[in-house]
Amino acid sequence: MSFVSIITTKLREERRSTFLLCIVLSLLLLLWPVAFTQPPRFILRIAVCNLLLIASAAAIYRTLAGKAISLVICAFLSLNFAIDFSTYSIYQSEFNVAFAMSILTTHLREVKSMAGIYLYYMPVAVAHFAITLTAIHLLSKKLTRKQSILSFALLAIFIAWFSFACWFKKQKDKEVYYPLASRILVNTPFYVASDFIIANRDNQLAAKISQGGQNDAHLTWQDQNIETYVVVIGESARRNNMQLYGFPLDTTPVETKLNHNALIFEHAIAPASATVLAVPMILSRADAEHFTIDNLSDNIVNAANRAGFNTYWISAQGNSGKSNNYVAAIASTSHHLNWVESHYDDELLPWFDDALKQHGKKVIFLHINGSHELACTRYPKSHDYYHTGNKYEDCYNNAIRFTDYFLGEVMARLANRSASLLYFSDHGLEKNAELESIYMHGARFPSKEAYDVPQFIWYSDKALGSQPRNTGKVEAPWSTANNYFLMLSWMGISTAEKNCWSILDVCFHPDKTFPVMDGGRNIFEYQTLRAHFNDLKPEIAVKEAGKNSL
Repeated sequence: MSFVSIITTKLREERRSTFLLCIVLSLLLLLWPVAFTQPPRFILRIAVCNLLLIASAAAIYRTLAGKAISLVICAFLSLNFAIDFSTYSIYQSEFNVAFAMSILTTHLREVKSMAGIYLYYMPVAVAHFAITLTAIHLLSKKLTRKQSILSFALLAIFIAWFSFACWFKKQKDKEVYYPLASRILVNTPFYVASDFIIANRDNQLAAKISQGGQNDAHLTWQDQNIETYVVVIGESARRNNMQLYGFPLDTTPVETKLNHNALIFEHAIAPASATVLAVPMILSRADAEHFTIDNLSDNIVNAANRAGFNTYWISAQGNSGKSNNYVAAIASTSHHLNWVESHYDDELLPWFDDALKQHGKKVIFLHINGSHELACTRYPKSHDYYHTGNKYEDCYNNAIRFTDYFLGEVMARLANRSASLLYFSDHGLEKNAELESIYMHGARFPSKEAYDVPQFIWYSDKALGSQPRNTGKVEAPWSTANNYFLMLSWMGISTAEKNCWSILDVCFHPDKTFPVMDGGRNIFEYQTLRAHFNDLKPEIAVKEAGKNSL
């Protein structure tokens, strides 16, 4: 054998070894987050489809157009991997619809605040892109024409087979939540797109909510001797980190002194672990088991409008989602809508002051950023109170204390009025000891921490003196999914049906079950959840959603 032949053979062997190494690494990286979150059958389908995609890309790689198409395929494969890998690394969960809805409705300021978390994982995604493209490049030099045709044929058969199987299953079970395209994509390496398809569909449906619910001819209003109602929608506040509920640090100096002026809910339970799902349920008739367009349309803003209140919505959560998510759709029915591009929640106060200057009975909704991740960015330096040496614990507790300060400023402005304020957090956060930033949103099958929230109703002295009010403590568990009914009776609004879901109503019947929803739209009983994130996960029965639920 000649020297040239030896070198050529050696290079071919090295190229073959490099290709095998690249294809194995590419596949292992892609399947890394999937292996921890999906059953084996999904892992196998994704792996097979990924290999067929790479082979098909290699078959066309020799032409300029083929190279361009291969680059696009690699980019989408790596983007899918980057999203799922970073989500799993941060939240110990697969990417889901709630995350997709949040991304589609986010705003630039929130992107900047969250970027620090996700950019940490981007080098791994870049490595996946480079390795996958190298595998395609090396394979393109080995494939014959017959092998190229076979690659395309097998990929077409794979996609056609699963498309038909998904279509057939959809016809058989009549399941409406998952669109056909979503069902198909979940079997491919572009499975993250499945959640974006559902999220986009839900955002379009949300636009219908902004058109308002059906007018109730029997709706009536009875004066409660309160001129101004304020609803403060908190964000990511853990009850366990509040002095009001027994936390050892003085994180709530204002709320702790509410005394006889408030009705404090000791065990409030949020209906979902993400804002985009929880807030719409809290403000409307919808709940975890009956999350329908009709129920979402029947919300407290529409009811207040029909009862003759002047309604204001003042939000610190940006304006890019104001026409395409459930929260924004409900907000858009208010008479006065203000999306405030603010750094901190107290920047809402000038807008609040302007609303207070207007005459007549009014309801003012204040949607704050609260202690949303990253908590270190949620308060100014002047409120950097805790310095225990644990950065993220200090940041979170400072954010809780800053929310307390904000509530104090709001209540101070209401002190000389006949006014009342309802405060609650949309959801809680889980505490993950293995995560550097410690606190995180509940994702798939979270613990009770993701749902344990603060809630209270405060009355000014004038409001307390005008007629008897319910004050003290509510010791029994309370689902904030019932807050729609609570707010109806709080504001003196009645409909044709008895309001026995409100603790303020004489016919009130306490709930015996507390269905909650996770980010993947799974529904289960709150009482069956583990107490803390790091506790052992129990076997949990998933509940069925009601008819027409989204």
